[in-house]
Amino acid sequence: MTAVRAIVSQAPGLEGLQFVEREMPAPGPGQVLLGMRAAAVSLRDYKMATGAYGAAAERVPRVLGGEGVGEVLALGAGVTQWRVGERVSPLFVQRWTAARAHPEAVAHSVLGGADIDGSFAEQMLVPADSLVAVPAHLSDAEAATLPFAGLTAWCAVHEQAGIGAGNVVVVQGTGGIPLFALQFAKLVGARVIVTSKNDDKLARARALGADHTINYQAVPEWSAAVLELTGGRGADLVLDPGGTVTMAQSLRALRPGGMVSVFNALGGPGGSPDIGVSLPWLLGHNLRVQGSNAGSLLSHQAMAKAIAATGLKPVIERIAPLAAGIDAIAAAPKSEQFGKVCLLMD
Repeated sequence: MTAVRAIVSQAPGLEGLQFVEREMPAPGPGQVLLGMRAAAVSLRDYKMATGAYGAAAERVPRVLGGEGVGEVLALGAGVTQWRVGERVSPLFVQRWTAARAHPEAVAHSVLGGADIDGSFAEQMLVPADSLVAVPAHLSDAEAATLPFAGLTAWCAVHEQAGIGAGNVVVVQGTGGIPLFALQFAKLVGARVIVTSKNDDKLARARALGADHTINYQAVPEWSAAVLELTGGRGADLVLDPGGTVTMAQSLRALRPGGMVSVFNALGGPGGSPDIGVSLPWLLGHNLRVQGSNAGSLLSHQAMAKAIAATGLKPVIERIAPLAAGIDAIAAAPKSEQFGKVCLLMD
């Protein structure tokens, strides 16, 4: 066994996070040992650390982290599809290898979750059939953002909403998933509207390709602004961070038959005072509310192929060493970054 450094949750709460050394066994049959090069931090890591997902946080100790990229170090018996030295990303949902997710896969094979150790470690063991080759033009930090942030946005924009040229996409926020959605929508010629409370971030979003931006603090009824920008038609897709306060505006910003993609879970008790009023709007306009939380092996492969073909570069706000990962996890709820925060193994 080899001793490797990792960010481990020893107990629920940020105080339970420790930067420790762990023993890493050799790969068993059908497994691959990865030497991790980089990992990306998300709000989910904070929620996993603080017990927001209930039973999923009860298994301790466990390595956190749902996104990363590594180099194949060793192959277990029977593994023929990979070679030592190849650069790969592990699936966020390790057993979601078919087009449709099986309940067991979603519940019990998520990186850094209830049953599977995650990517915040110098090495990790993964099933050989849960890996995807990384586009060659991406840096390690950029590649680390694909398994969760990239794939969630890809599935929402392309597979669930079927966005194409001339469609309108509204993106709320400027974190990893929203900016991926902006980039993926622009690849197919869609118009993109970005909302944020930060004018500097809105300016950066325009530089990235956003067609229009709305400061939602200055314009609380931003759905009306979306309707005005679209000549009264509304958006084909709105990406919503899962806040109950935002859902009413998201629904009202859609065209008839449009879709809200919920990519997070920021809402809490209470919510928007007019969400009940918006339910008849949902029914009357034949709207769709779709959860988006990563995707399958097939989806990941399709996304990687598109990124490789177009040269798309994920947006990285900051890169830090693995040893600084606990501070990065603690800062995740502040949502101060434009794009992703990544950790490099050093």
